Amino acid sequence: MKKRICGIALFVMTLALCGIAHAMPELKAMPTPPDTLVLWVMDQDINAGAALQKLMKKYTRQSGTPVKIRFVDWGVAFAELNKVLVTEAGPGTDFPDVLQLGSSWVPYFAKAGMINPVTELLDAVDTSRFYPEAMKSGHIGRDTLVYSIPWFLDIRGFFANERIWLELGLHDSEIETYPQFFGVLRAISEAKVTNRQDVEVVPFEFGVKDDWTGYQQMSPFLWNYGGDFVAEVDSGYRSALADPLTLVGLCFYLKLLRDHDVSPYNLKENSAQSADRFVRSEQLMIFGTSELIRKIEFDTEMGGLRDSPLAKDGLITVTGPKGPYGNFSFVGGSHLTLPKNSNPIKHAKARDLFLFMLRADNIDFYSRQCGFIPPDKSLIRIWMQDPRYNHLIDGLENHGRSSQNIPEWSEIEMTVNSMVSAIASTLLKQDSSVNEEIASHVFDAHQKINGILGYKDPETESAVKHRILAALETPVEETKYEKGFGSVSVQPEFSLRLIVVISLGAVAVVLLLVFSIRRFRKR
Repeated sequence: MKKRICGIALFVMTLALCGIAHAMPELKAMPTPPDTLVLWVMDQDINAGAALQKLMKKYTRQSGTPVKIRFVDWGVAFAELNKVLVTEAGPGTDFPDVLQLGSSWVPYFAKAGMINPVTELLDAVDTSRFYPEAMKSGHIGRDTLVYSIPWFLDIRGFFANERIWLELGLHDSEIETYPQFFGVLRAISEAKVTNRQDVEVVPFEFGVKDDWTGYQQMSPFLWNYGGDFVAEVDSGYRSALADPLTLVGLCFYLKLLRDHDVSPYNLKENSAQSADRFVRSEQLMIFGTSELIRKIEFDTEMGGLRDSPLAKDGLITVTGPKGPYGNFSFVGGSHLTLPKNSNPIKHAKARDLFLFMLRADNIDFYSRQCGFIPPDKSLIRIWMQDPRYNHLIDGLENHGRSSQNIPEWSEIEMTVNSMVSAIASTLLKQDSSVNEEIASHVFDAHQKINGILGYKDPETESAVKHRILAALETPVEETKYEKGFGSVSVQPEFSLRLIVVISLGAVAVVLLLVFSIRRFRKR
């Protein structure tokens, strides 16, 4: 009887629970309150996110308006924004009121009508604070209408491990040209330089496998030899990838990719893996961004690298090699924009947040946390008090150059990156027909860029292919580094300290003996 009662009770409880489960509403994210501003930014790292949260709390205290931040992954941001920005902002949605865009993306979204012009806000922002090259991306081509304002700059330059660089006795003047640069890298490779952990040091790496920085790495090579990815013509733009001067720069870039002695992991890894090796002090030089300087000052829990071998060795910037047309620095970064289809009721408040984020004090605060250089000239004067920024800022002010500010650039950038990945795969095979295959990859990218730009090339296919192949088969100059290094091992830190202690001890003993002899003579 007890079993029957228990069974009936269990059955009733089961029915009740099923009913509750059936009646329970579907869990959904809480809608955004109507008075809350929504800020969309790209996910930088832990410290940058925390800094932005602090900045938005400051804004809320001052304005009384709450801000909700949505962090978007860089890898999916372009596709996601294309979907979201064409829709209308409904009540309580997470549609962005203020939006971060990669600088090279601005012309695309402006042309597509997804972001509003900010021309009426220019006086309040005072754009004279910003460098013209940084402001360029806020326009479409030569049009004067402004759609965005720079938030921070991504300036690429050459970084070196300070300890190893000084141990080797290197100077900027020894890598002033590309042939000299190649010669120094070769000498380091042949010397089998090792770090404090007795691990052999790689001279230099780009890391190009399936990487999104391919066009950034390649840009200075092309520019320094007088080339470019696209060129302006009367009817618009055309591909410049197969131009004679571009091909010279491309061959100097490919020399680094081809050389397994100087850059043994170039084709097998991406730029993030190369950066990791540099942080472990297993690589002498890297073509990186300014955030490295700040990262080695922050603890690990803040996304920093204070405990890394690189932080112990020290980090310096050096002047990269130049070509016959100059020594250009790649300038990228992020801009702030106002989406067109955001809630019109919040437009005034969105403009207020936009202006707040572009105030010099707020730009400085955020830049110092994320590590990227501020676009404000007055702030840069302060940053230059740290000598590690000197080469980067000199590059920005005197040789800074950014990608073409045209709507088609995003697609062109992806085409160039795909070309670099295809070339890397070809070089890994090491076939006898490697030049023919690379020439085919370059030609395909050249044709695709012309297709993107709507340009009909008057040259024949055979003429273009012949020019590309001829350039690839031309030897690239390399200057032998006469000073040499021999067989070098960077001394462990404890050994240096021991040498100092022994030296001081020896001096003390000598002084003691001299003092004792004098006392003895006086007696």
